Amino acid sequence: MKGDNMRKLIKVFFVIGIILLLLAIFYAYSHQLCQNPTQLKQFIHHFGWYAPVIFIMIQIIQPILPIIPGGMSDVVGVVVFGKIIGVIYASAGLIIGEVILFILVRHYGRSFVLSILSEKSLPRLDKLIQLGNKHTIWMLIIVFLMPFGPDDLACLAAGFTNISFKNYLRTIILFKPLSVAIHCYLLLDVFKMVKIN
Repeated sequence: MKGDNMRKLIKVFFVIGIILLLLAIFYAYSHQLCQNPTQLKQFIHHFGWYAPVIFIMIQIIQPILPIIPGGMSDVVGVVVFGKIIGVIYASAGLIIGEVILFILVRHYGRSFVLSILSEKSLPRLDKLIQLGNKHTIWMLIIVFLMPFGPDDLACLAAGFTNISFKNYLRTIILFKPLSVAIHCYLLLDVFKMVKIN
């Protein structure tokens, strides 16, 4: 697929994703799902066994098309499915998504990156690539363990380094769940503090 066609296709998917997200937000607020975690749980659990499947699919898409900002979907997973199962579901989806991201970078290179990143993000990506060329695994671990670190950007950068797929996969399987747990629990604590105040 040529770079221009890829950009157009990704833009179409991104616009569709934004529209669906806005509709979901409107529905959630109109039915007071955001204000009441219990109602949110009940609503999502109405989908039965489809609920975790849908959630994991959303998580898979997130690294490639980050429609929901700041790991908020991870937090929803923890609120709805519980602190342990929620982290497992969130991590499973993100790991699959970041594997796909790595493969796409290896296959399409810079043209793929230019189709999903803004110009402002490119200098940060290049810095991570330079760091990753020397210590790819440590670069990934450090970014994953940073609260709200640029995980997806680090995975993009890893695709440009000489890390093997096996080492990349091992690293994200070991450290991605920790990354998800850290920022989920921090965000939940922040929400509790805001609610108390």
